[in-house]
Amino acid sequence: SELTTLVVMPQERRSHLIRHLDEIPVAVLTASSCAEAAELLRNSPAVRVVLTDLCLPDGSWFDILNSVSDLKSSTPVVVCARLADERLWSQVLEAGGFDVLVEPYEAPEVRRIVRAATAGHPSRALATAC
Repeated sequence: SELTTLVVMPQERRSHLIRHLDEIPVAVLTASSCAEAAELLRNSPAVRVVLTDLCLPDGSWFDILNSVSDLKSSTPVVVCARLADERLWSQVLEAGGFDVLVEPYEAPEVRRIVRAATAGHPSRALATAC
């Protein structure tokens, strides 16, 4: 069965990431805002992992995480950021996010995180969080 990945980021920001996802291969749904993502999540039960930008036109990664938990879904949420520091990592993990993916996106890292997320295994970040 094909893995469905929801990428939530403005169009101009997502092409590089989607190129890497195409190699996995996964089915990719895209949204440009929190509202669009919430609607897709409600109507697409097949979404197995969400990759979201840190900041969105109508909110942030935190709103995406809330949309997922509102649906009582355990879909892993990966936060994509230009820069990630320890503070962001711990915020994401403490809030229930799965991992942080840092630009520039590298194919092996994108593959590793998506595979770990869809397999339901904690990624390296969670494993070493203690």
